[in-house]
Amino acid sequence: MKRKLRKSAALTALAALAAVLLAGGAALPRAAAAGPDTRIPILTYHDLTRDPENTDSMTITDERFRLDMEFLQEFGYTPLLPKDLVAIQQGNMEMPDKPVMVTFDDGYQSNYAIAYPILQQTGMKAVISVVAYNMESAEEETPSADDNTEDAALQEPAEPMEGVSIENPEDLSRSHLSWSEMREMVASGLVEIGSHTYNSHNPQYGGNGAPDGINGVMRRKNETFAQYSERMGDDLEQSIALIVENTGQAQVNYFAYPFGAYDSWMDQLLDKAGVAVSVWSNNGKSADIADGLRNLPRYGIKMEKSVAQLLQQTDTALPALATVSVNGKQSKLPAYNIGGNNYVRVRDVAVLLMDTENGFDVQWNSARNCVELTSQAAYEPIGTENKPLPKETRTVQSFTEPTVADGTARMVASYQVDGYTYYKLRSLGELCGFQVAWDEAEQVVEVTA
Repeated sequence: MKRKLRKSAALTALAALAAVLLAGGAALPRAAAAGPDTRIPILTYHDLTRDPENTDSMTITDERFRLDMEFLQEFGYTPLLPKDLVAIQQGNMEMPDKPVMVTFDDGYQSNYAIAYPILQQTGMKAVISVVAYNMESAEEETPSADDNTEDAALQEPAEPMEGVSIENPEDLSRSHLSWSEMREMVASGLVEIGSHTYNSHNPQYGGNGAPDGINGVMRRKNETFAQYSERMGDDLEQSIALIVENTGQAQVNYFAYPFGAYDSWMDQLLDKAGVAVSVWSNNGKSADIADGLRNLPRYGIKMEKSVAQLLQQTDTALPALATVSVNGKQSKLPAYNIGGNNYVRVRDVAVLLMDTENGFDVQWNSARNCVELTSQAAYEPIGTENKPLPKETRTVQSFTEPTVADGTARMVASYQVDGYTYYKLRSLGELCGFQVAWDEAEQVVEVTA
């Protein structure tokens, strides 16, 4: 089921009102039904690292990013790019039920080396806003096939960048993306490139905040609009031209304000340049595109709070019995039907598969607050398995911690109810190595283990 913008809902409401008046002025209800939801969470990332000791307010681990994307995939979020928001706004595309937009600021090389493979694995998408001047520098640092290898080998090694050491497993010779990497990502359809200015991310302060508080594209003291338009208009024009020329992208739809520092004059320049979507930084609420595509708020993602916590699901759970056939032998498992899927207790499944080749062990790690699964291992029942469920409908929330399967953290859809953890059988099969199929005719889950 798709959701259209409020504009469509308003037209429908006006048509209904006209019909009522023509029919003789029947009484209207006191409160009109709520319009379709046009909100979208926009997530902000910057840099990624494979070193858990190298995180900060702008850098999270590769594992955290992977778990964030797995959460979005598991819970049915549809990733949108800025061009999709434009299409929705123009009425050429419908808003999906659970939209999300993933954004990266600055254009770090880890966006390609670490994030891009994860986007490919999970089917998620992202927009990367780049400081184009840094991309030009990165391109110069990237050896081409025509470079003289012998001459390059004789060159003195460059001094390592601040915060980068040879020991770190993901350290590279440059910190930012190259145009060739951006071209590859754009061609995949998973990535869109946006502007973070050409070179207005406070280069005079090493990219850090200005001591006078005038950051990024903010107007300078006593600067006129004409002066601002020339300065920032040239910067924006140069940024857009380089992105279009070097990435194969037809146009630039997206602008991220450096430091989240907004200036109303910039809106006029963005309008003139045809850049339809602009975002701030870390405002901490979902954007509502019914209000337009300018200055959309975003959630800043840090190590302290995962996307699973930020977007924790609240759902209705209906008690049910799942008919499960294991190697041809049928059983009934207590289950909760949530969103049209049956979720079963993990320990009930462990008992069910105890005498098969794909039996698995279940442990609760209280220190990490997570379930740990070990495939092809003996399970010892604790006596609570196959306990009947209460008959009433429940309101439940998704479990925010990953499941550790054979030592690897994985984010799969799961819920905790009354201290028990519930999963889809298919998810447990993927984690523990047994096959799960659905027999539509017989309404039976078939497990081969």
